[in-house]
Amino acid sequence: MSYTESDVEEKTIIEHVGELRKKILISIFFFVVGVIISHTFHLEIIDFLLKPASGQNLIFLSPLDPLFFILKIDCVGGLILSLPIIIWLLFSYISPALSEKINKRIVVFYLTSNLLLVLGLFYALFVTIPISLKFLFSITIPGIENSFSVEKYLSFFITQALIVMVIFQVPIVIIGGIYLEILKTKFLAVKRKYIYIGLLIALAIITPTTDIFNLAIVFVPCIVIFEVSLIAGKIIEKIKRKERE
Repeated sequence: MSYTESDVEEKTIIEHVGELRKKILISIFFFVVGVIISHTFHLEIIDFLLKPASGQNLIFLSPLDPLFFILKIDCVGGLILSLPIIIWLLFSYISPALSEKINKRIVVFYLTSNLLLVLGLFYALFVTIPISLKFLFSITIPGIENSFSVEKYLSFFITQALIVMVIFQVPIVIIGGIYLEILKTKFLAVKRKYIYIGLLIALAIITPTTDIFNLAIVFVPCIVIFEVSLIAGKIIEKIKRKERE
């Protein structure tokens, strides 16, 4: 029995679809496992999340809010726990089409990105979010009692954490851009002061505070991240220059 070129092509497509389906199912499985783990420790997680709001009056606005609050914590926790595995499954799906050299470099980027995500998450939880909430909770209007919705509080918490985690991915963006020759370290160095000003404005909005010291606590690590990224970018440029020579 002979196979035509179209038969072979169709078989290849079916195999790719089957492999993709397998990766998706595995991703869903690990997400569910992450949700279960998060739910198992949801009381401890809630206690940790509410610590910065100590002494504040947080309220639910509907009978279903407590249920949705727990579900959101379970889902977000499950996503955080399973995300590294999901990204790795995606990489394992496309890696056969890439060269061994590129695969090795992607692995380095992947591990570095995960490390920066964890650092960003911890920095948000223990530095930026407490600073922001301390300032926001200090704002009072005479004759009006502050009562905050738990749902809005959690949304603020998650948004702040995500923003800081994205900021901590700047080295990956810079180094990746330099490796692909989309960015140049010389250009970034020349525009450094404008980048710092833009970053300072963004951080002042993300972590609202009138205290210069608290703003510096957030701003200085961002400068360090940017400068370290430039140094790493210069090293990559030298390596690529030698490879071309």
